[in-house]
Amino acid sequence: MLKKFLDKIKPTIDPLLTKGKVQLKQVEVKAREQWAKPKMKSGAYLVATLLIGVFFGQMLAPNKGNELKSQKIVAVDKAGIINISLPGVILAPEVFEFAQSLESNVPVSLSVPGKLAFNAERLKVISARAPGRVERIYAFDGAFVKQGQAVADFYSPDYVSAQTEYILSARMLSTLQKAQIGSLYEDAQFTLEAAANRLRVLGASNEDIVRLKNGGEATPTFPIRTPIDGVVIKRAVDPGAFLNTGDILATVADPKNLWFLGNVYEQDVGKIKVGDVFHLKVESFPGRDFIAKANYVGATIDPVTHALVVRCEVDNSDGLLKPEMFVSGKLEISKTPAITLPSTAIIQARNLRFVIIKTGPDSYRRLPINGFDLNAQEFAVTDGLTVGQNVLIKGATLLNQRFLREED
Repeated sequence: MLKKFLDKIKPTIDPLLTKGKVQLKQVEVKAREQWAKPKMKSGAYLVATLLIGVFFGQMLAPNKGNELKSQKIVAVDKAGIINISLPGVILAPEVFEFAQSLESNVPVSLSVPGKLAFNAERLKVISARAPGRVERIYAFDGAFVKQGQAVADFYSPDYVSAQTEYILSARMLSTLQKAQIGSLYEDAQFTLEAAANRLRVLGASNEDIVRLKNGGEATPTFPIRTPIDGVVIKRAVDPGAFLNTGDILATVADPKNLWFLGNVYEQDVGKIKVGDVFHLKVESFPGRDFIAKANYVGATIDPVTHALVVRCEVDNSDGLLKPEMFVSGKLEISKTPAITLPSTAIIQARNLRFVIIKTGPDSYRRLPINGFDLNAQEFAVTDGLTVGQNVLIKGATLLNQRFLREED
């Protein structure tokens, strides 16, 4: 049956085979003609040489992975601590510096945030002592004033009347003294002293009273004087304003003596007492340490902040501190053994702190640590490091880049 099928298709296949043989012959002739050309032979030789070179190069070239392993060996222990070895790598001493860890007792400080304010005990409000009108103002906001210096001129009918009363009393006393009338003279003395006291209550100085006693005339206005040295921190009125008795004219405060108002949280209330000495830091002067002494500890917890207010006196004789400045206060409450390192040795990454120690001639380990800042230059390590370890104190951030690449 197969033979019959082949016999049937043979007339169709034979012409196709014949045609294929002819085309193959033509291709062979073309190839021989091209091969006969010199350029074609040179190109073929070059391609063959290149392929042979690549083949032998792959066989003889060293394994890249093995080479890297010979230069860098990384190991991670069960605690997740990374150890790295760098055979043949020498760390430049001018860039990297190591030091042995030593233990000492360091102060444990309580941090108390707060702000500065004027000392209310050294603050005075200047107010009108009688109804009247402000004629002129001499000291405006921010002006420094001395005790007894006039800050404003004030017109008051009561003051004019008191001056007149004193002048008449002084004249009466002088007349009775010459007449040598004993009982009336004593009454005149009491009247004169009462008139002088009234002037003092209204704001007259002793110099003003002596001037009137020596024949001076009553003036329509009198100066309102400041009772302390300080600075005008608030002016309540403008020239021409009318004031009743008790109305505020201005407020004067002493800028050389301030208060630090700190917030102590509930868990730390038992650690604070009157007389404690705080060390204050402000962002404006990061290198300065200001001293404050607690003179009051609040009796109740603030219902909003749930903090206790502690008040401290701050000497500001040099005038560097300003009221309303935010301040960070520190109070030493105890001491604890710790390893002190320069801040340059501490690496902060992913909310954790690390140090790098040298475990061999060319091997290093990065350790997680716990502790706290002693100051801007030093850090106290309380956990994670032991005495006598060789700690990298300079160039830690640079070497840490190698550990970060291994973590990734």
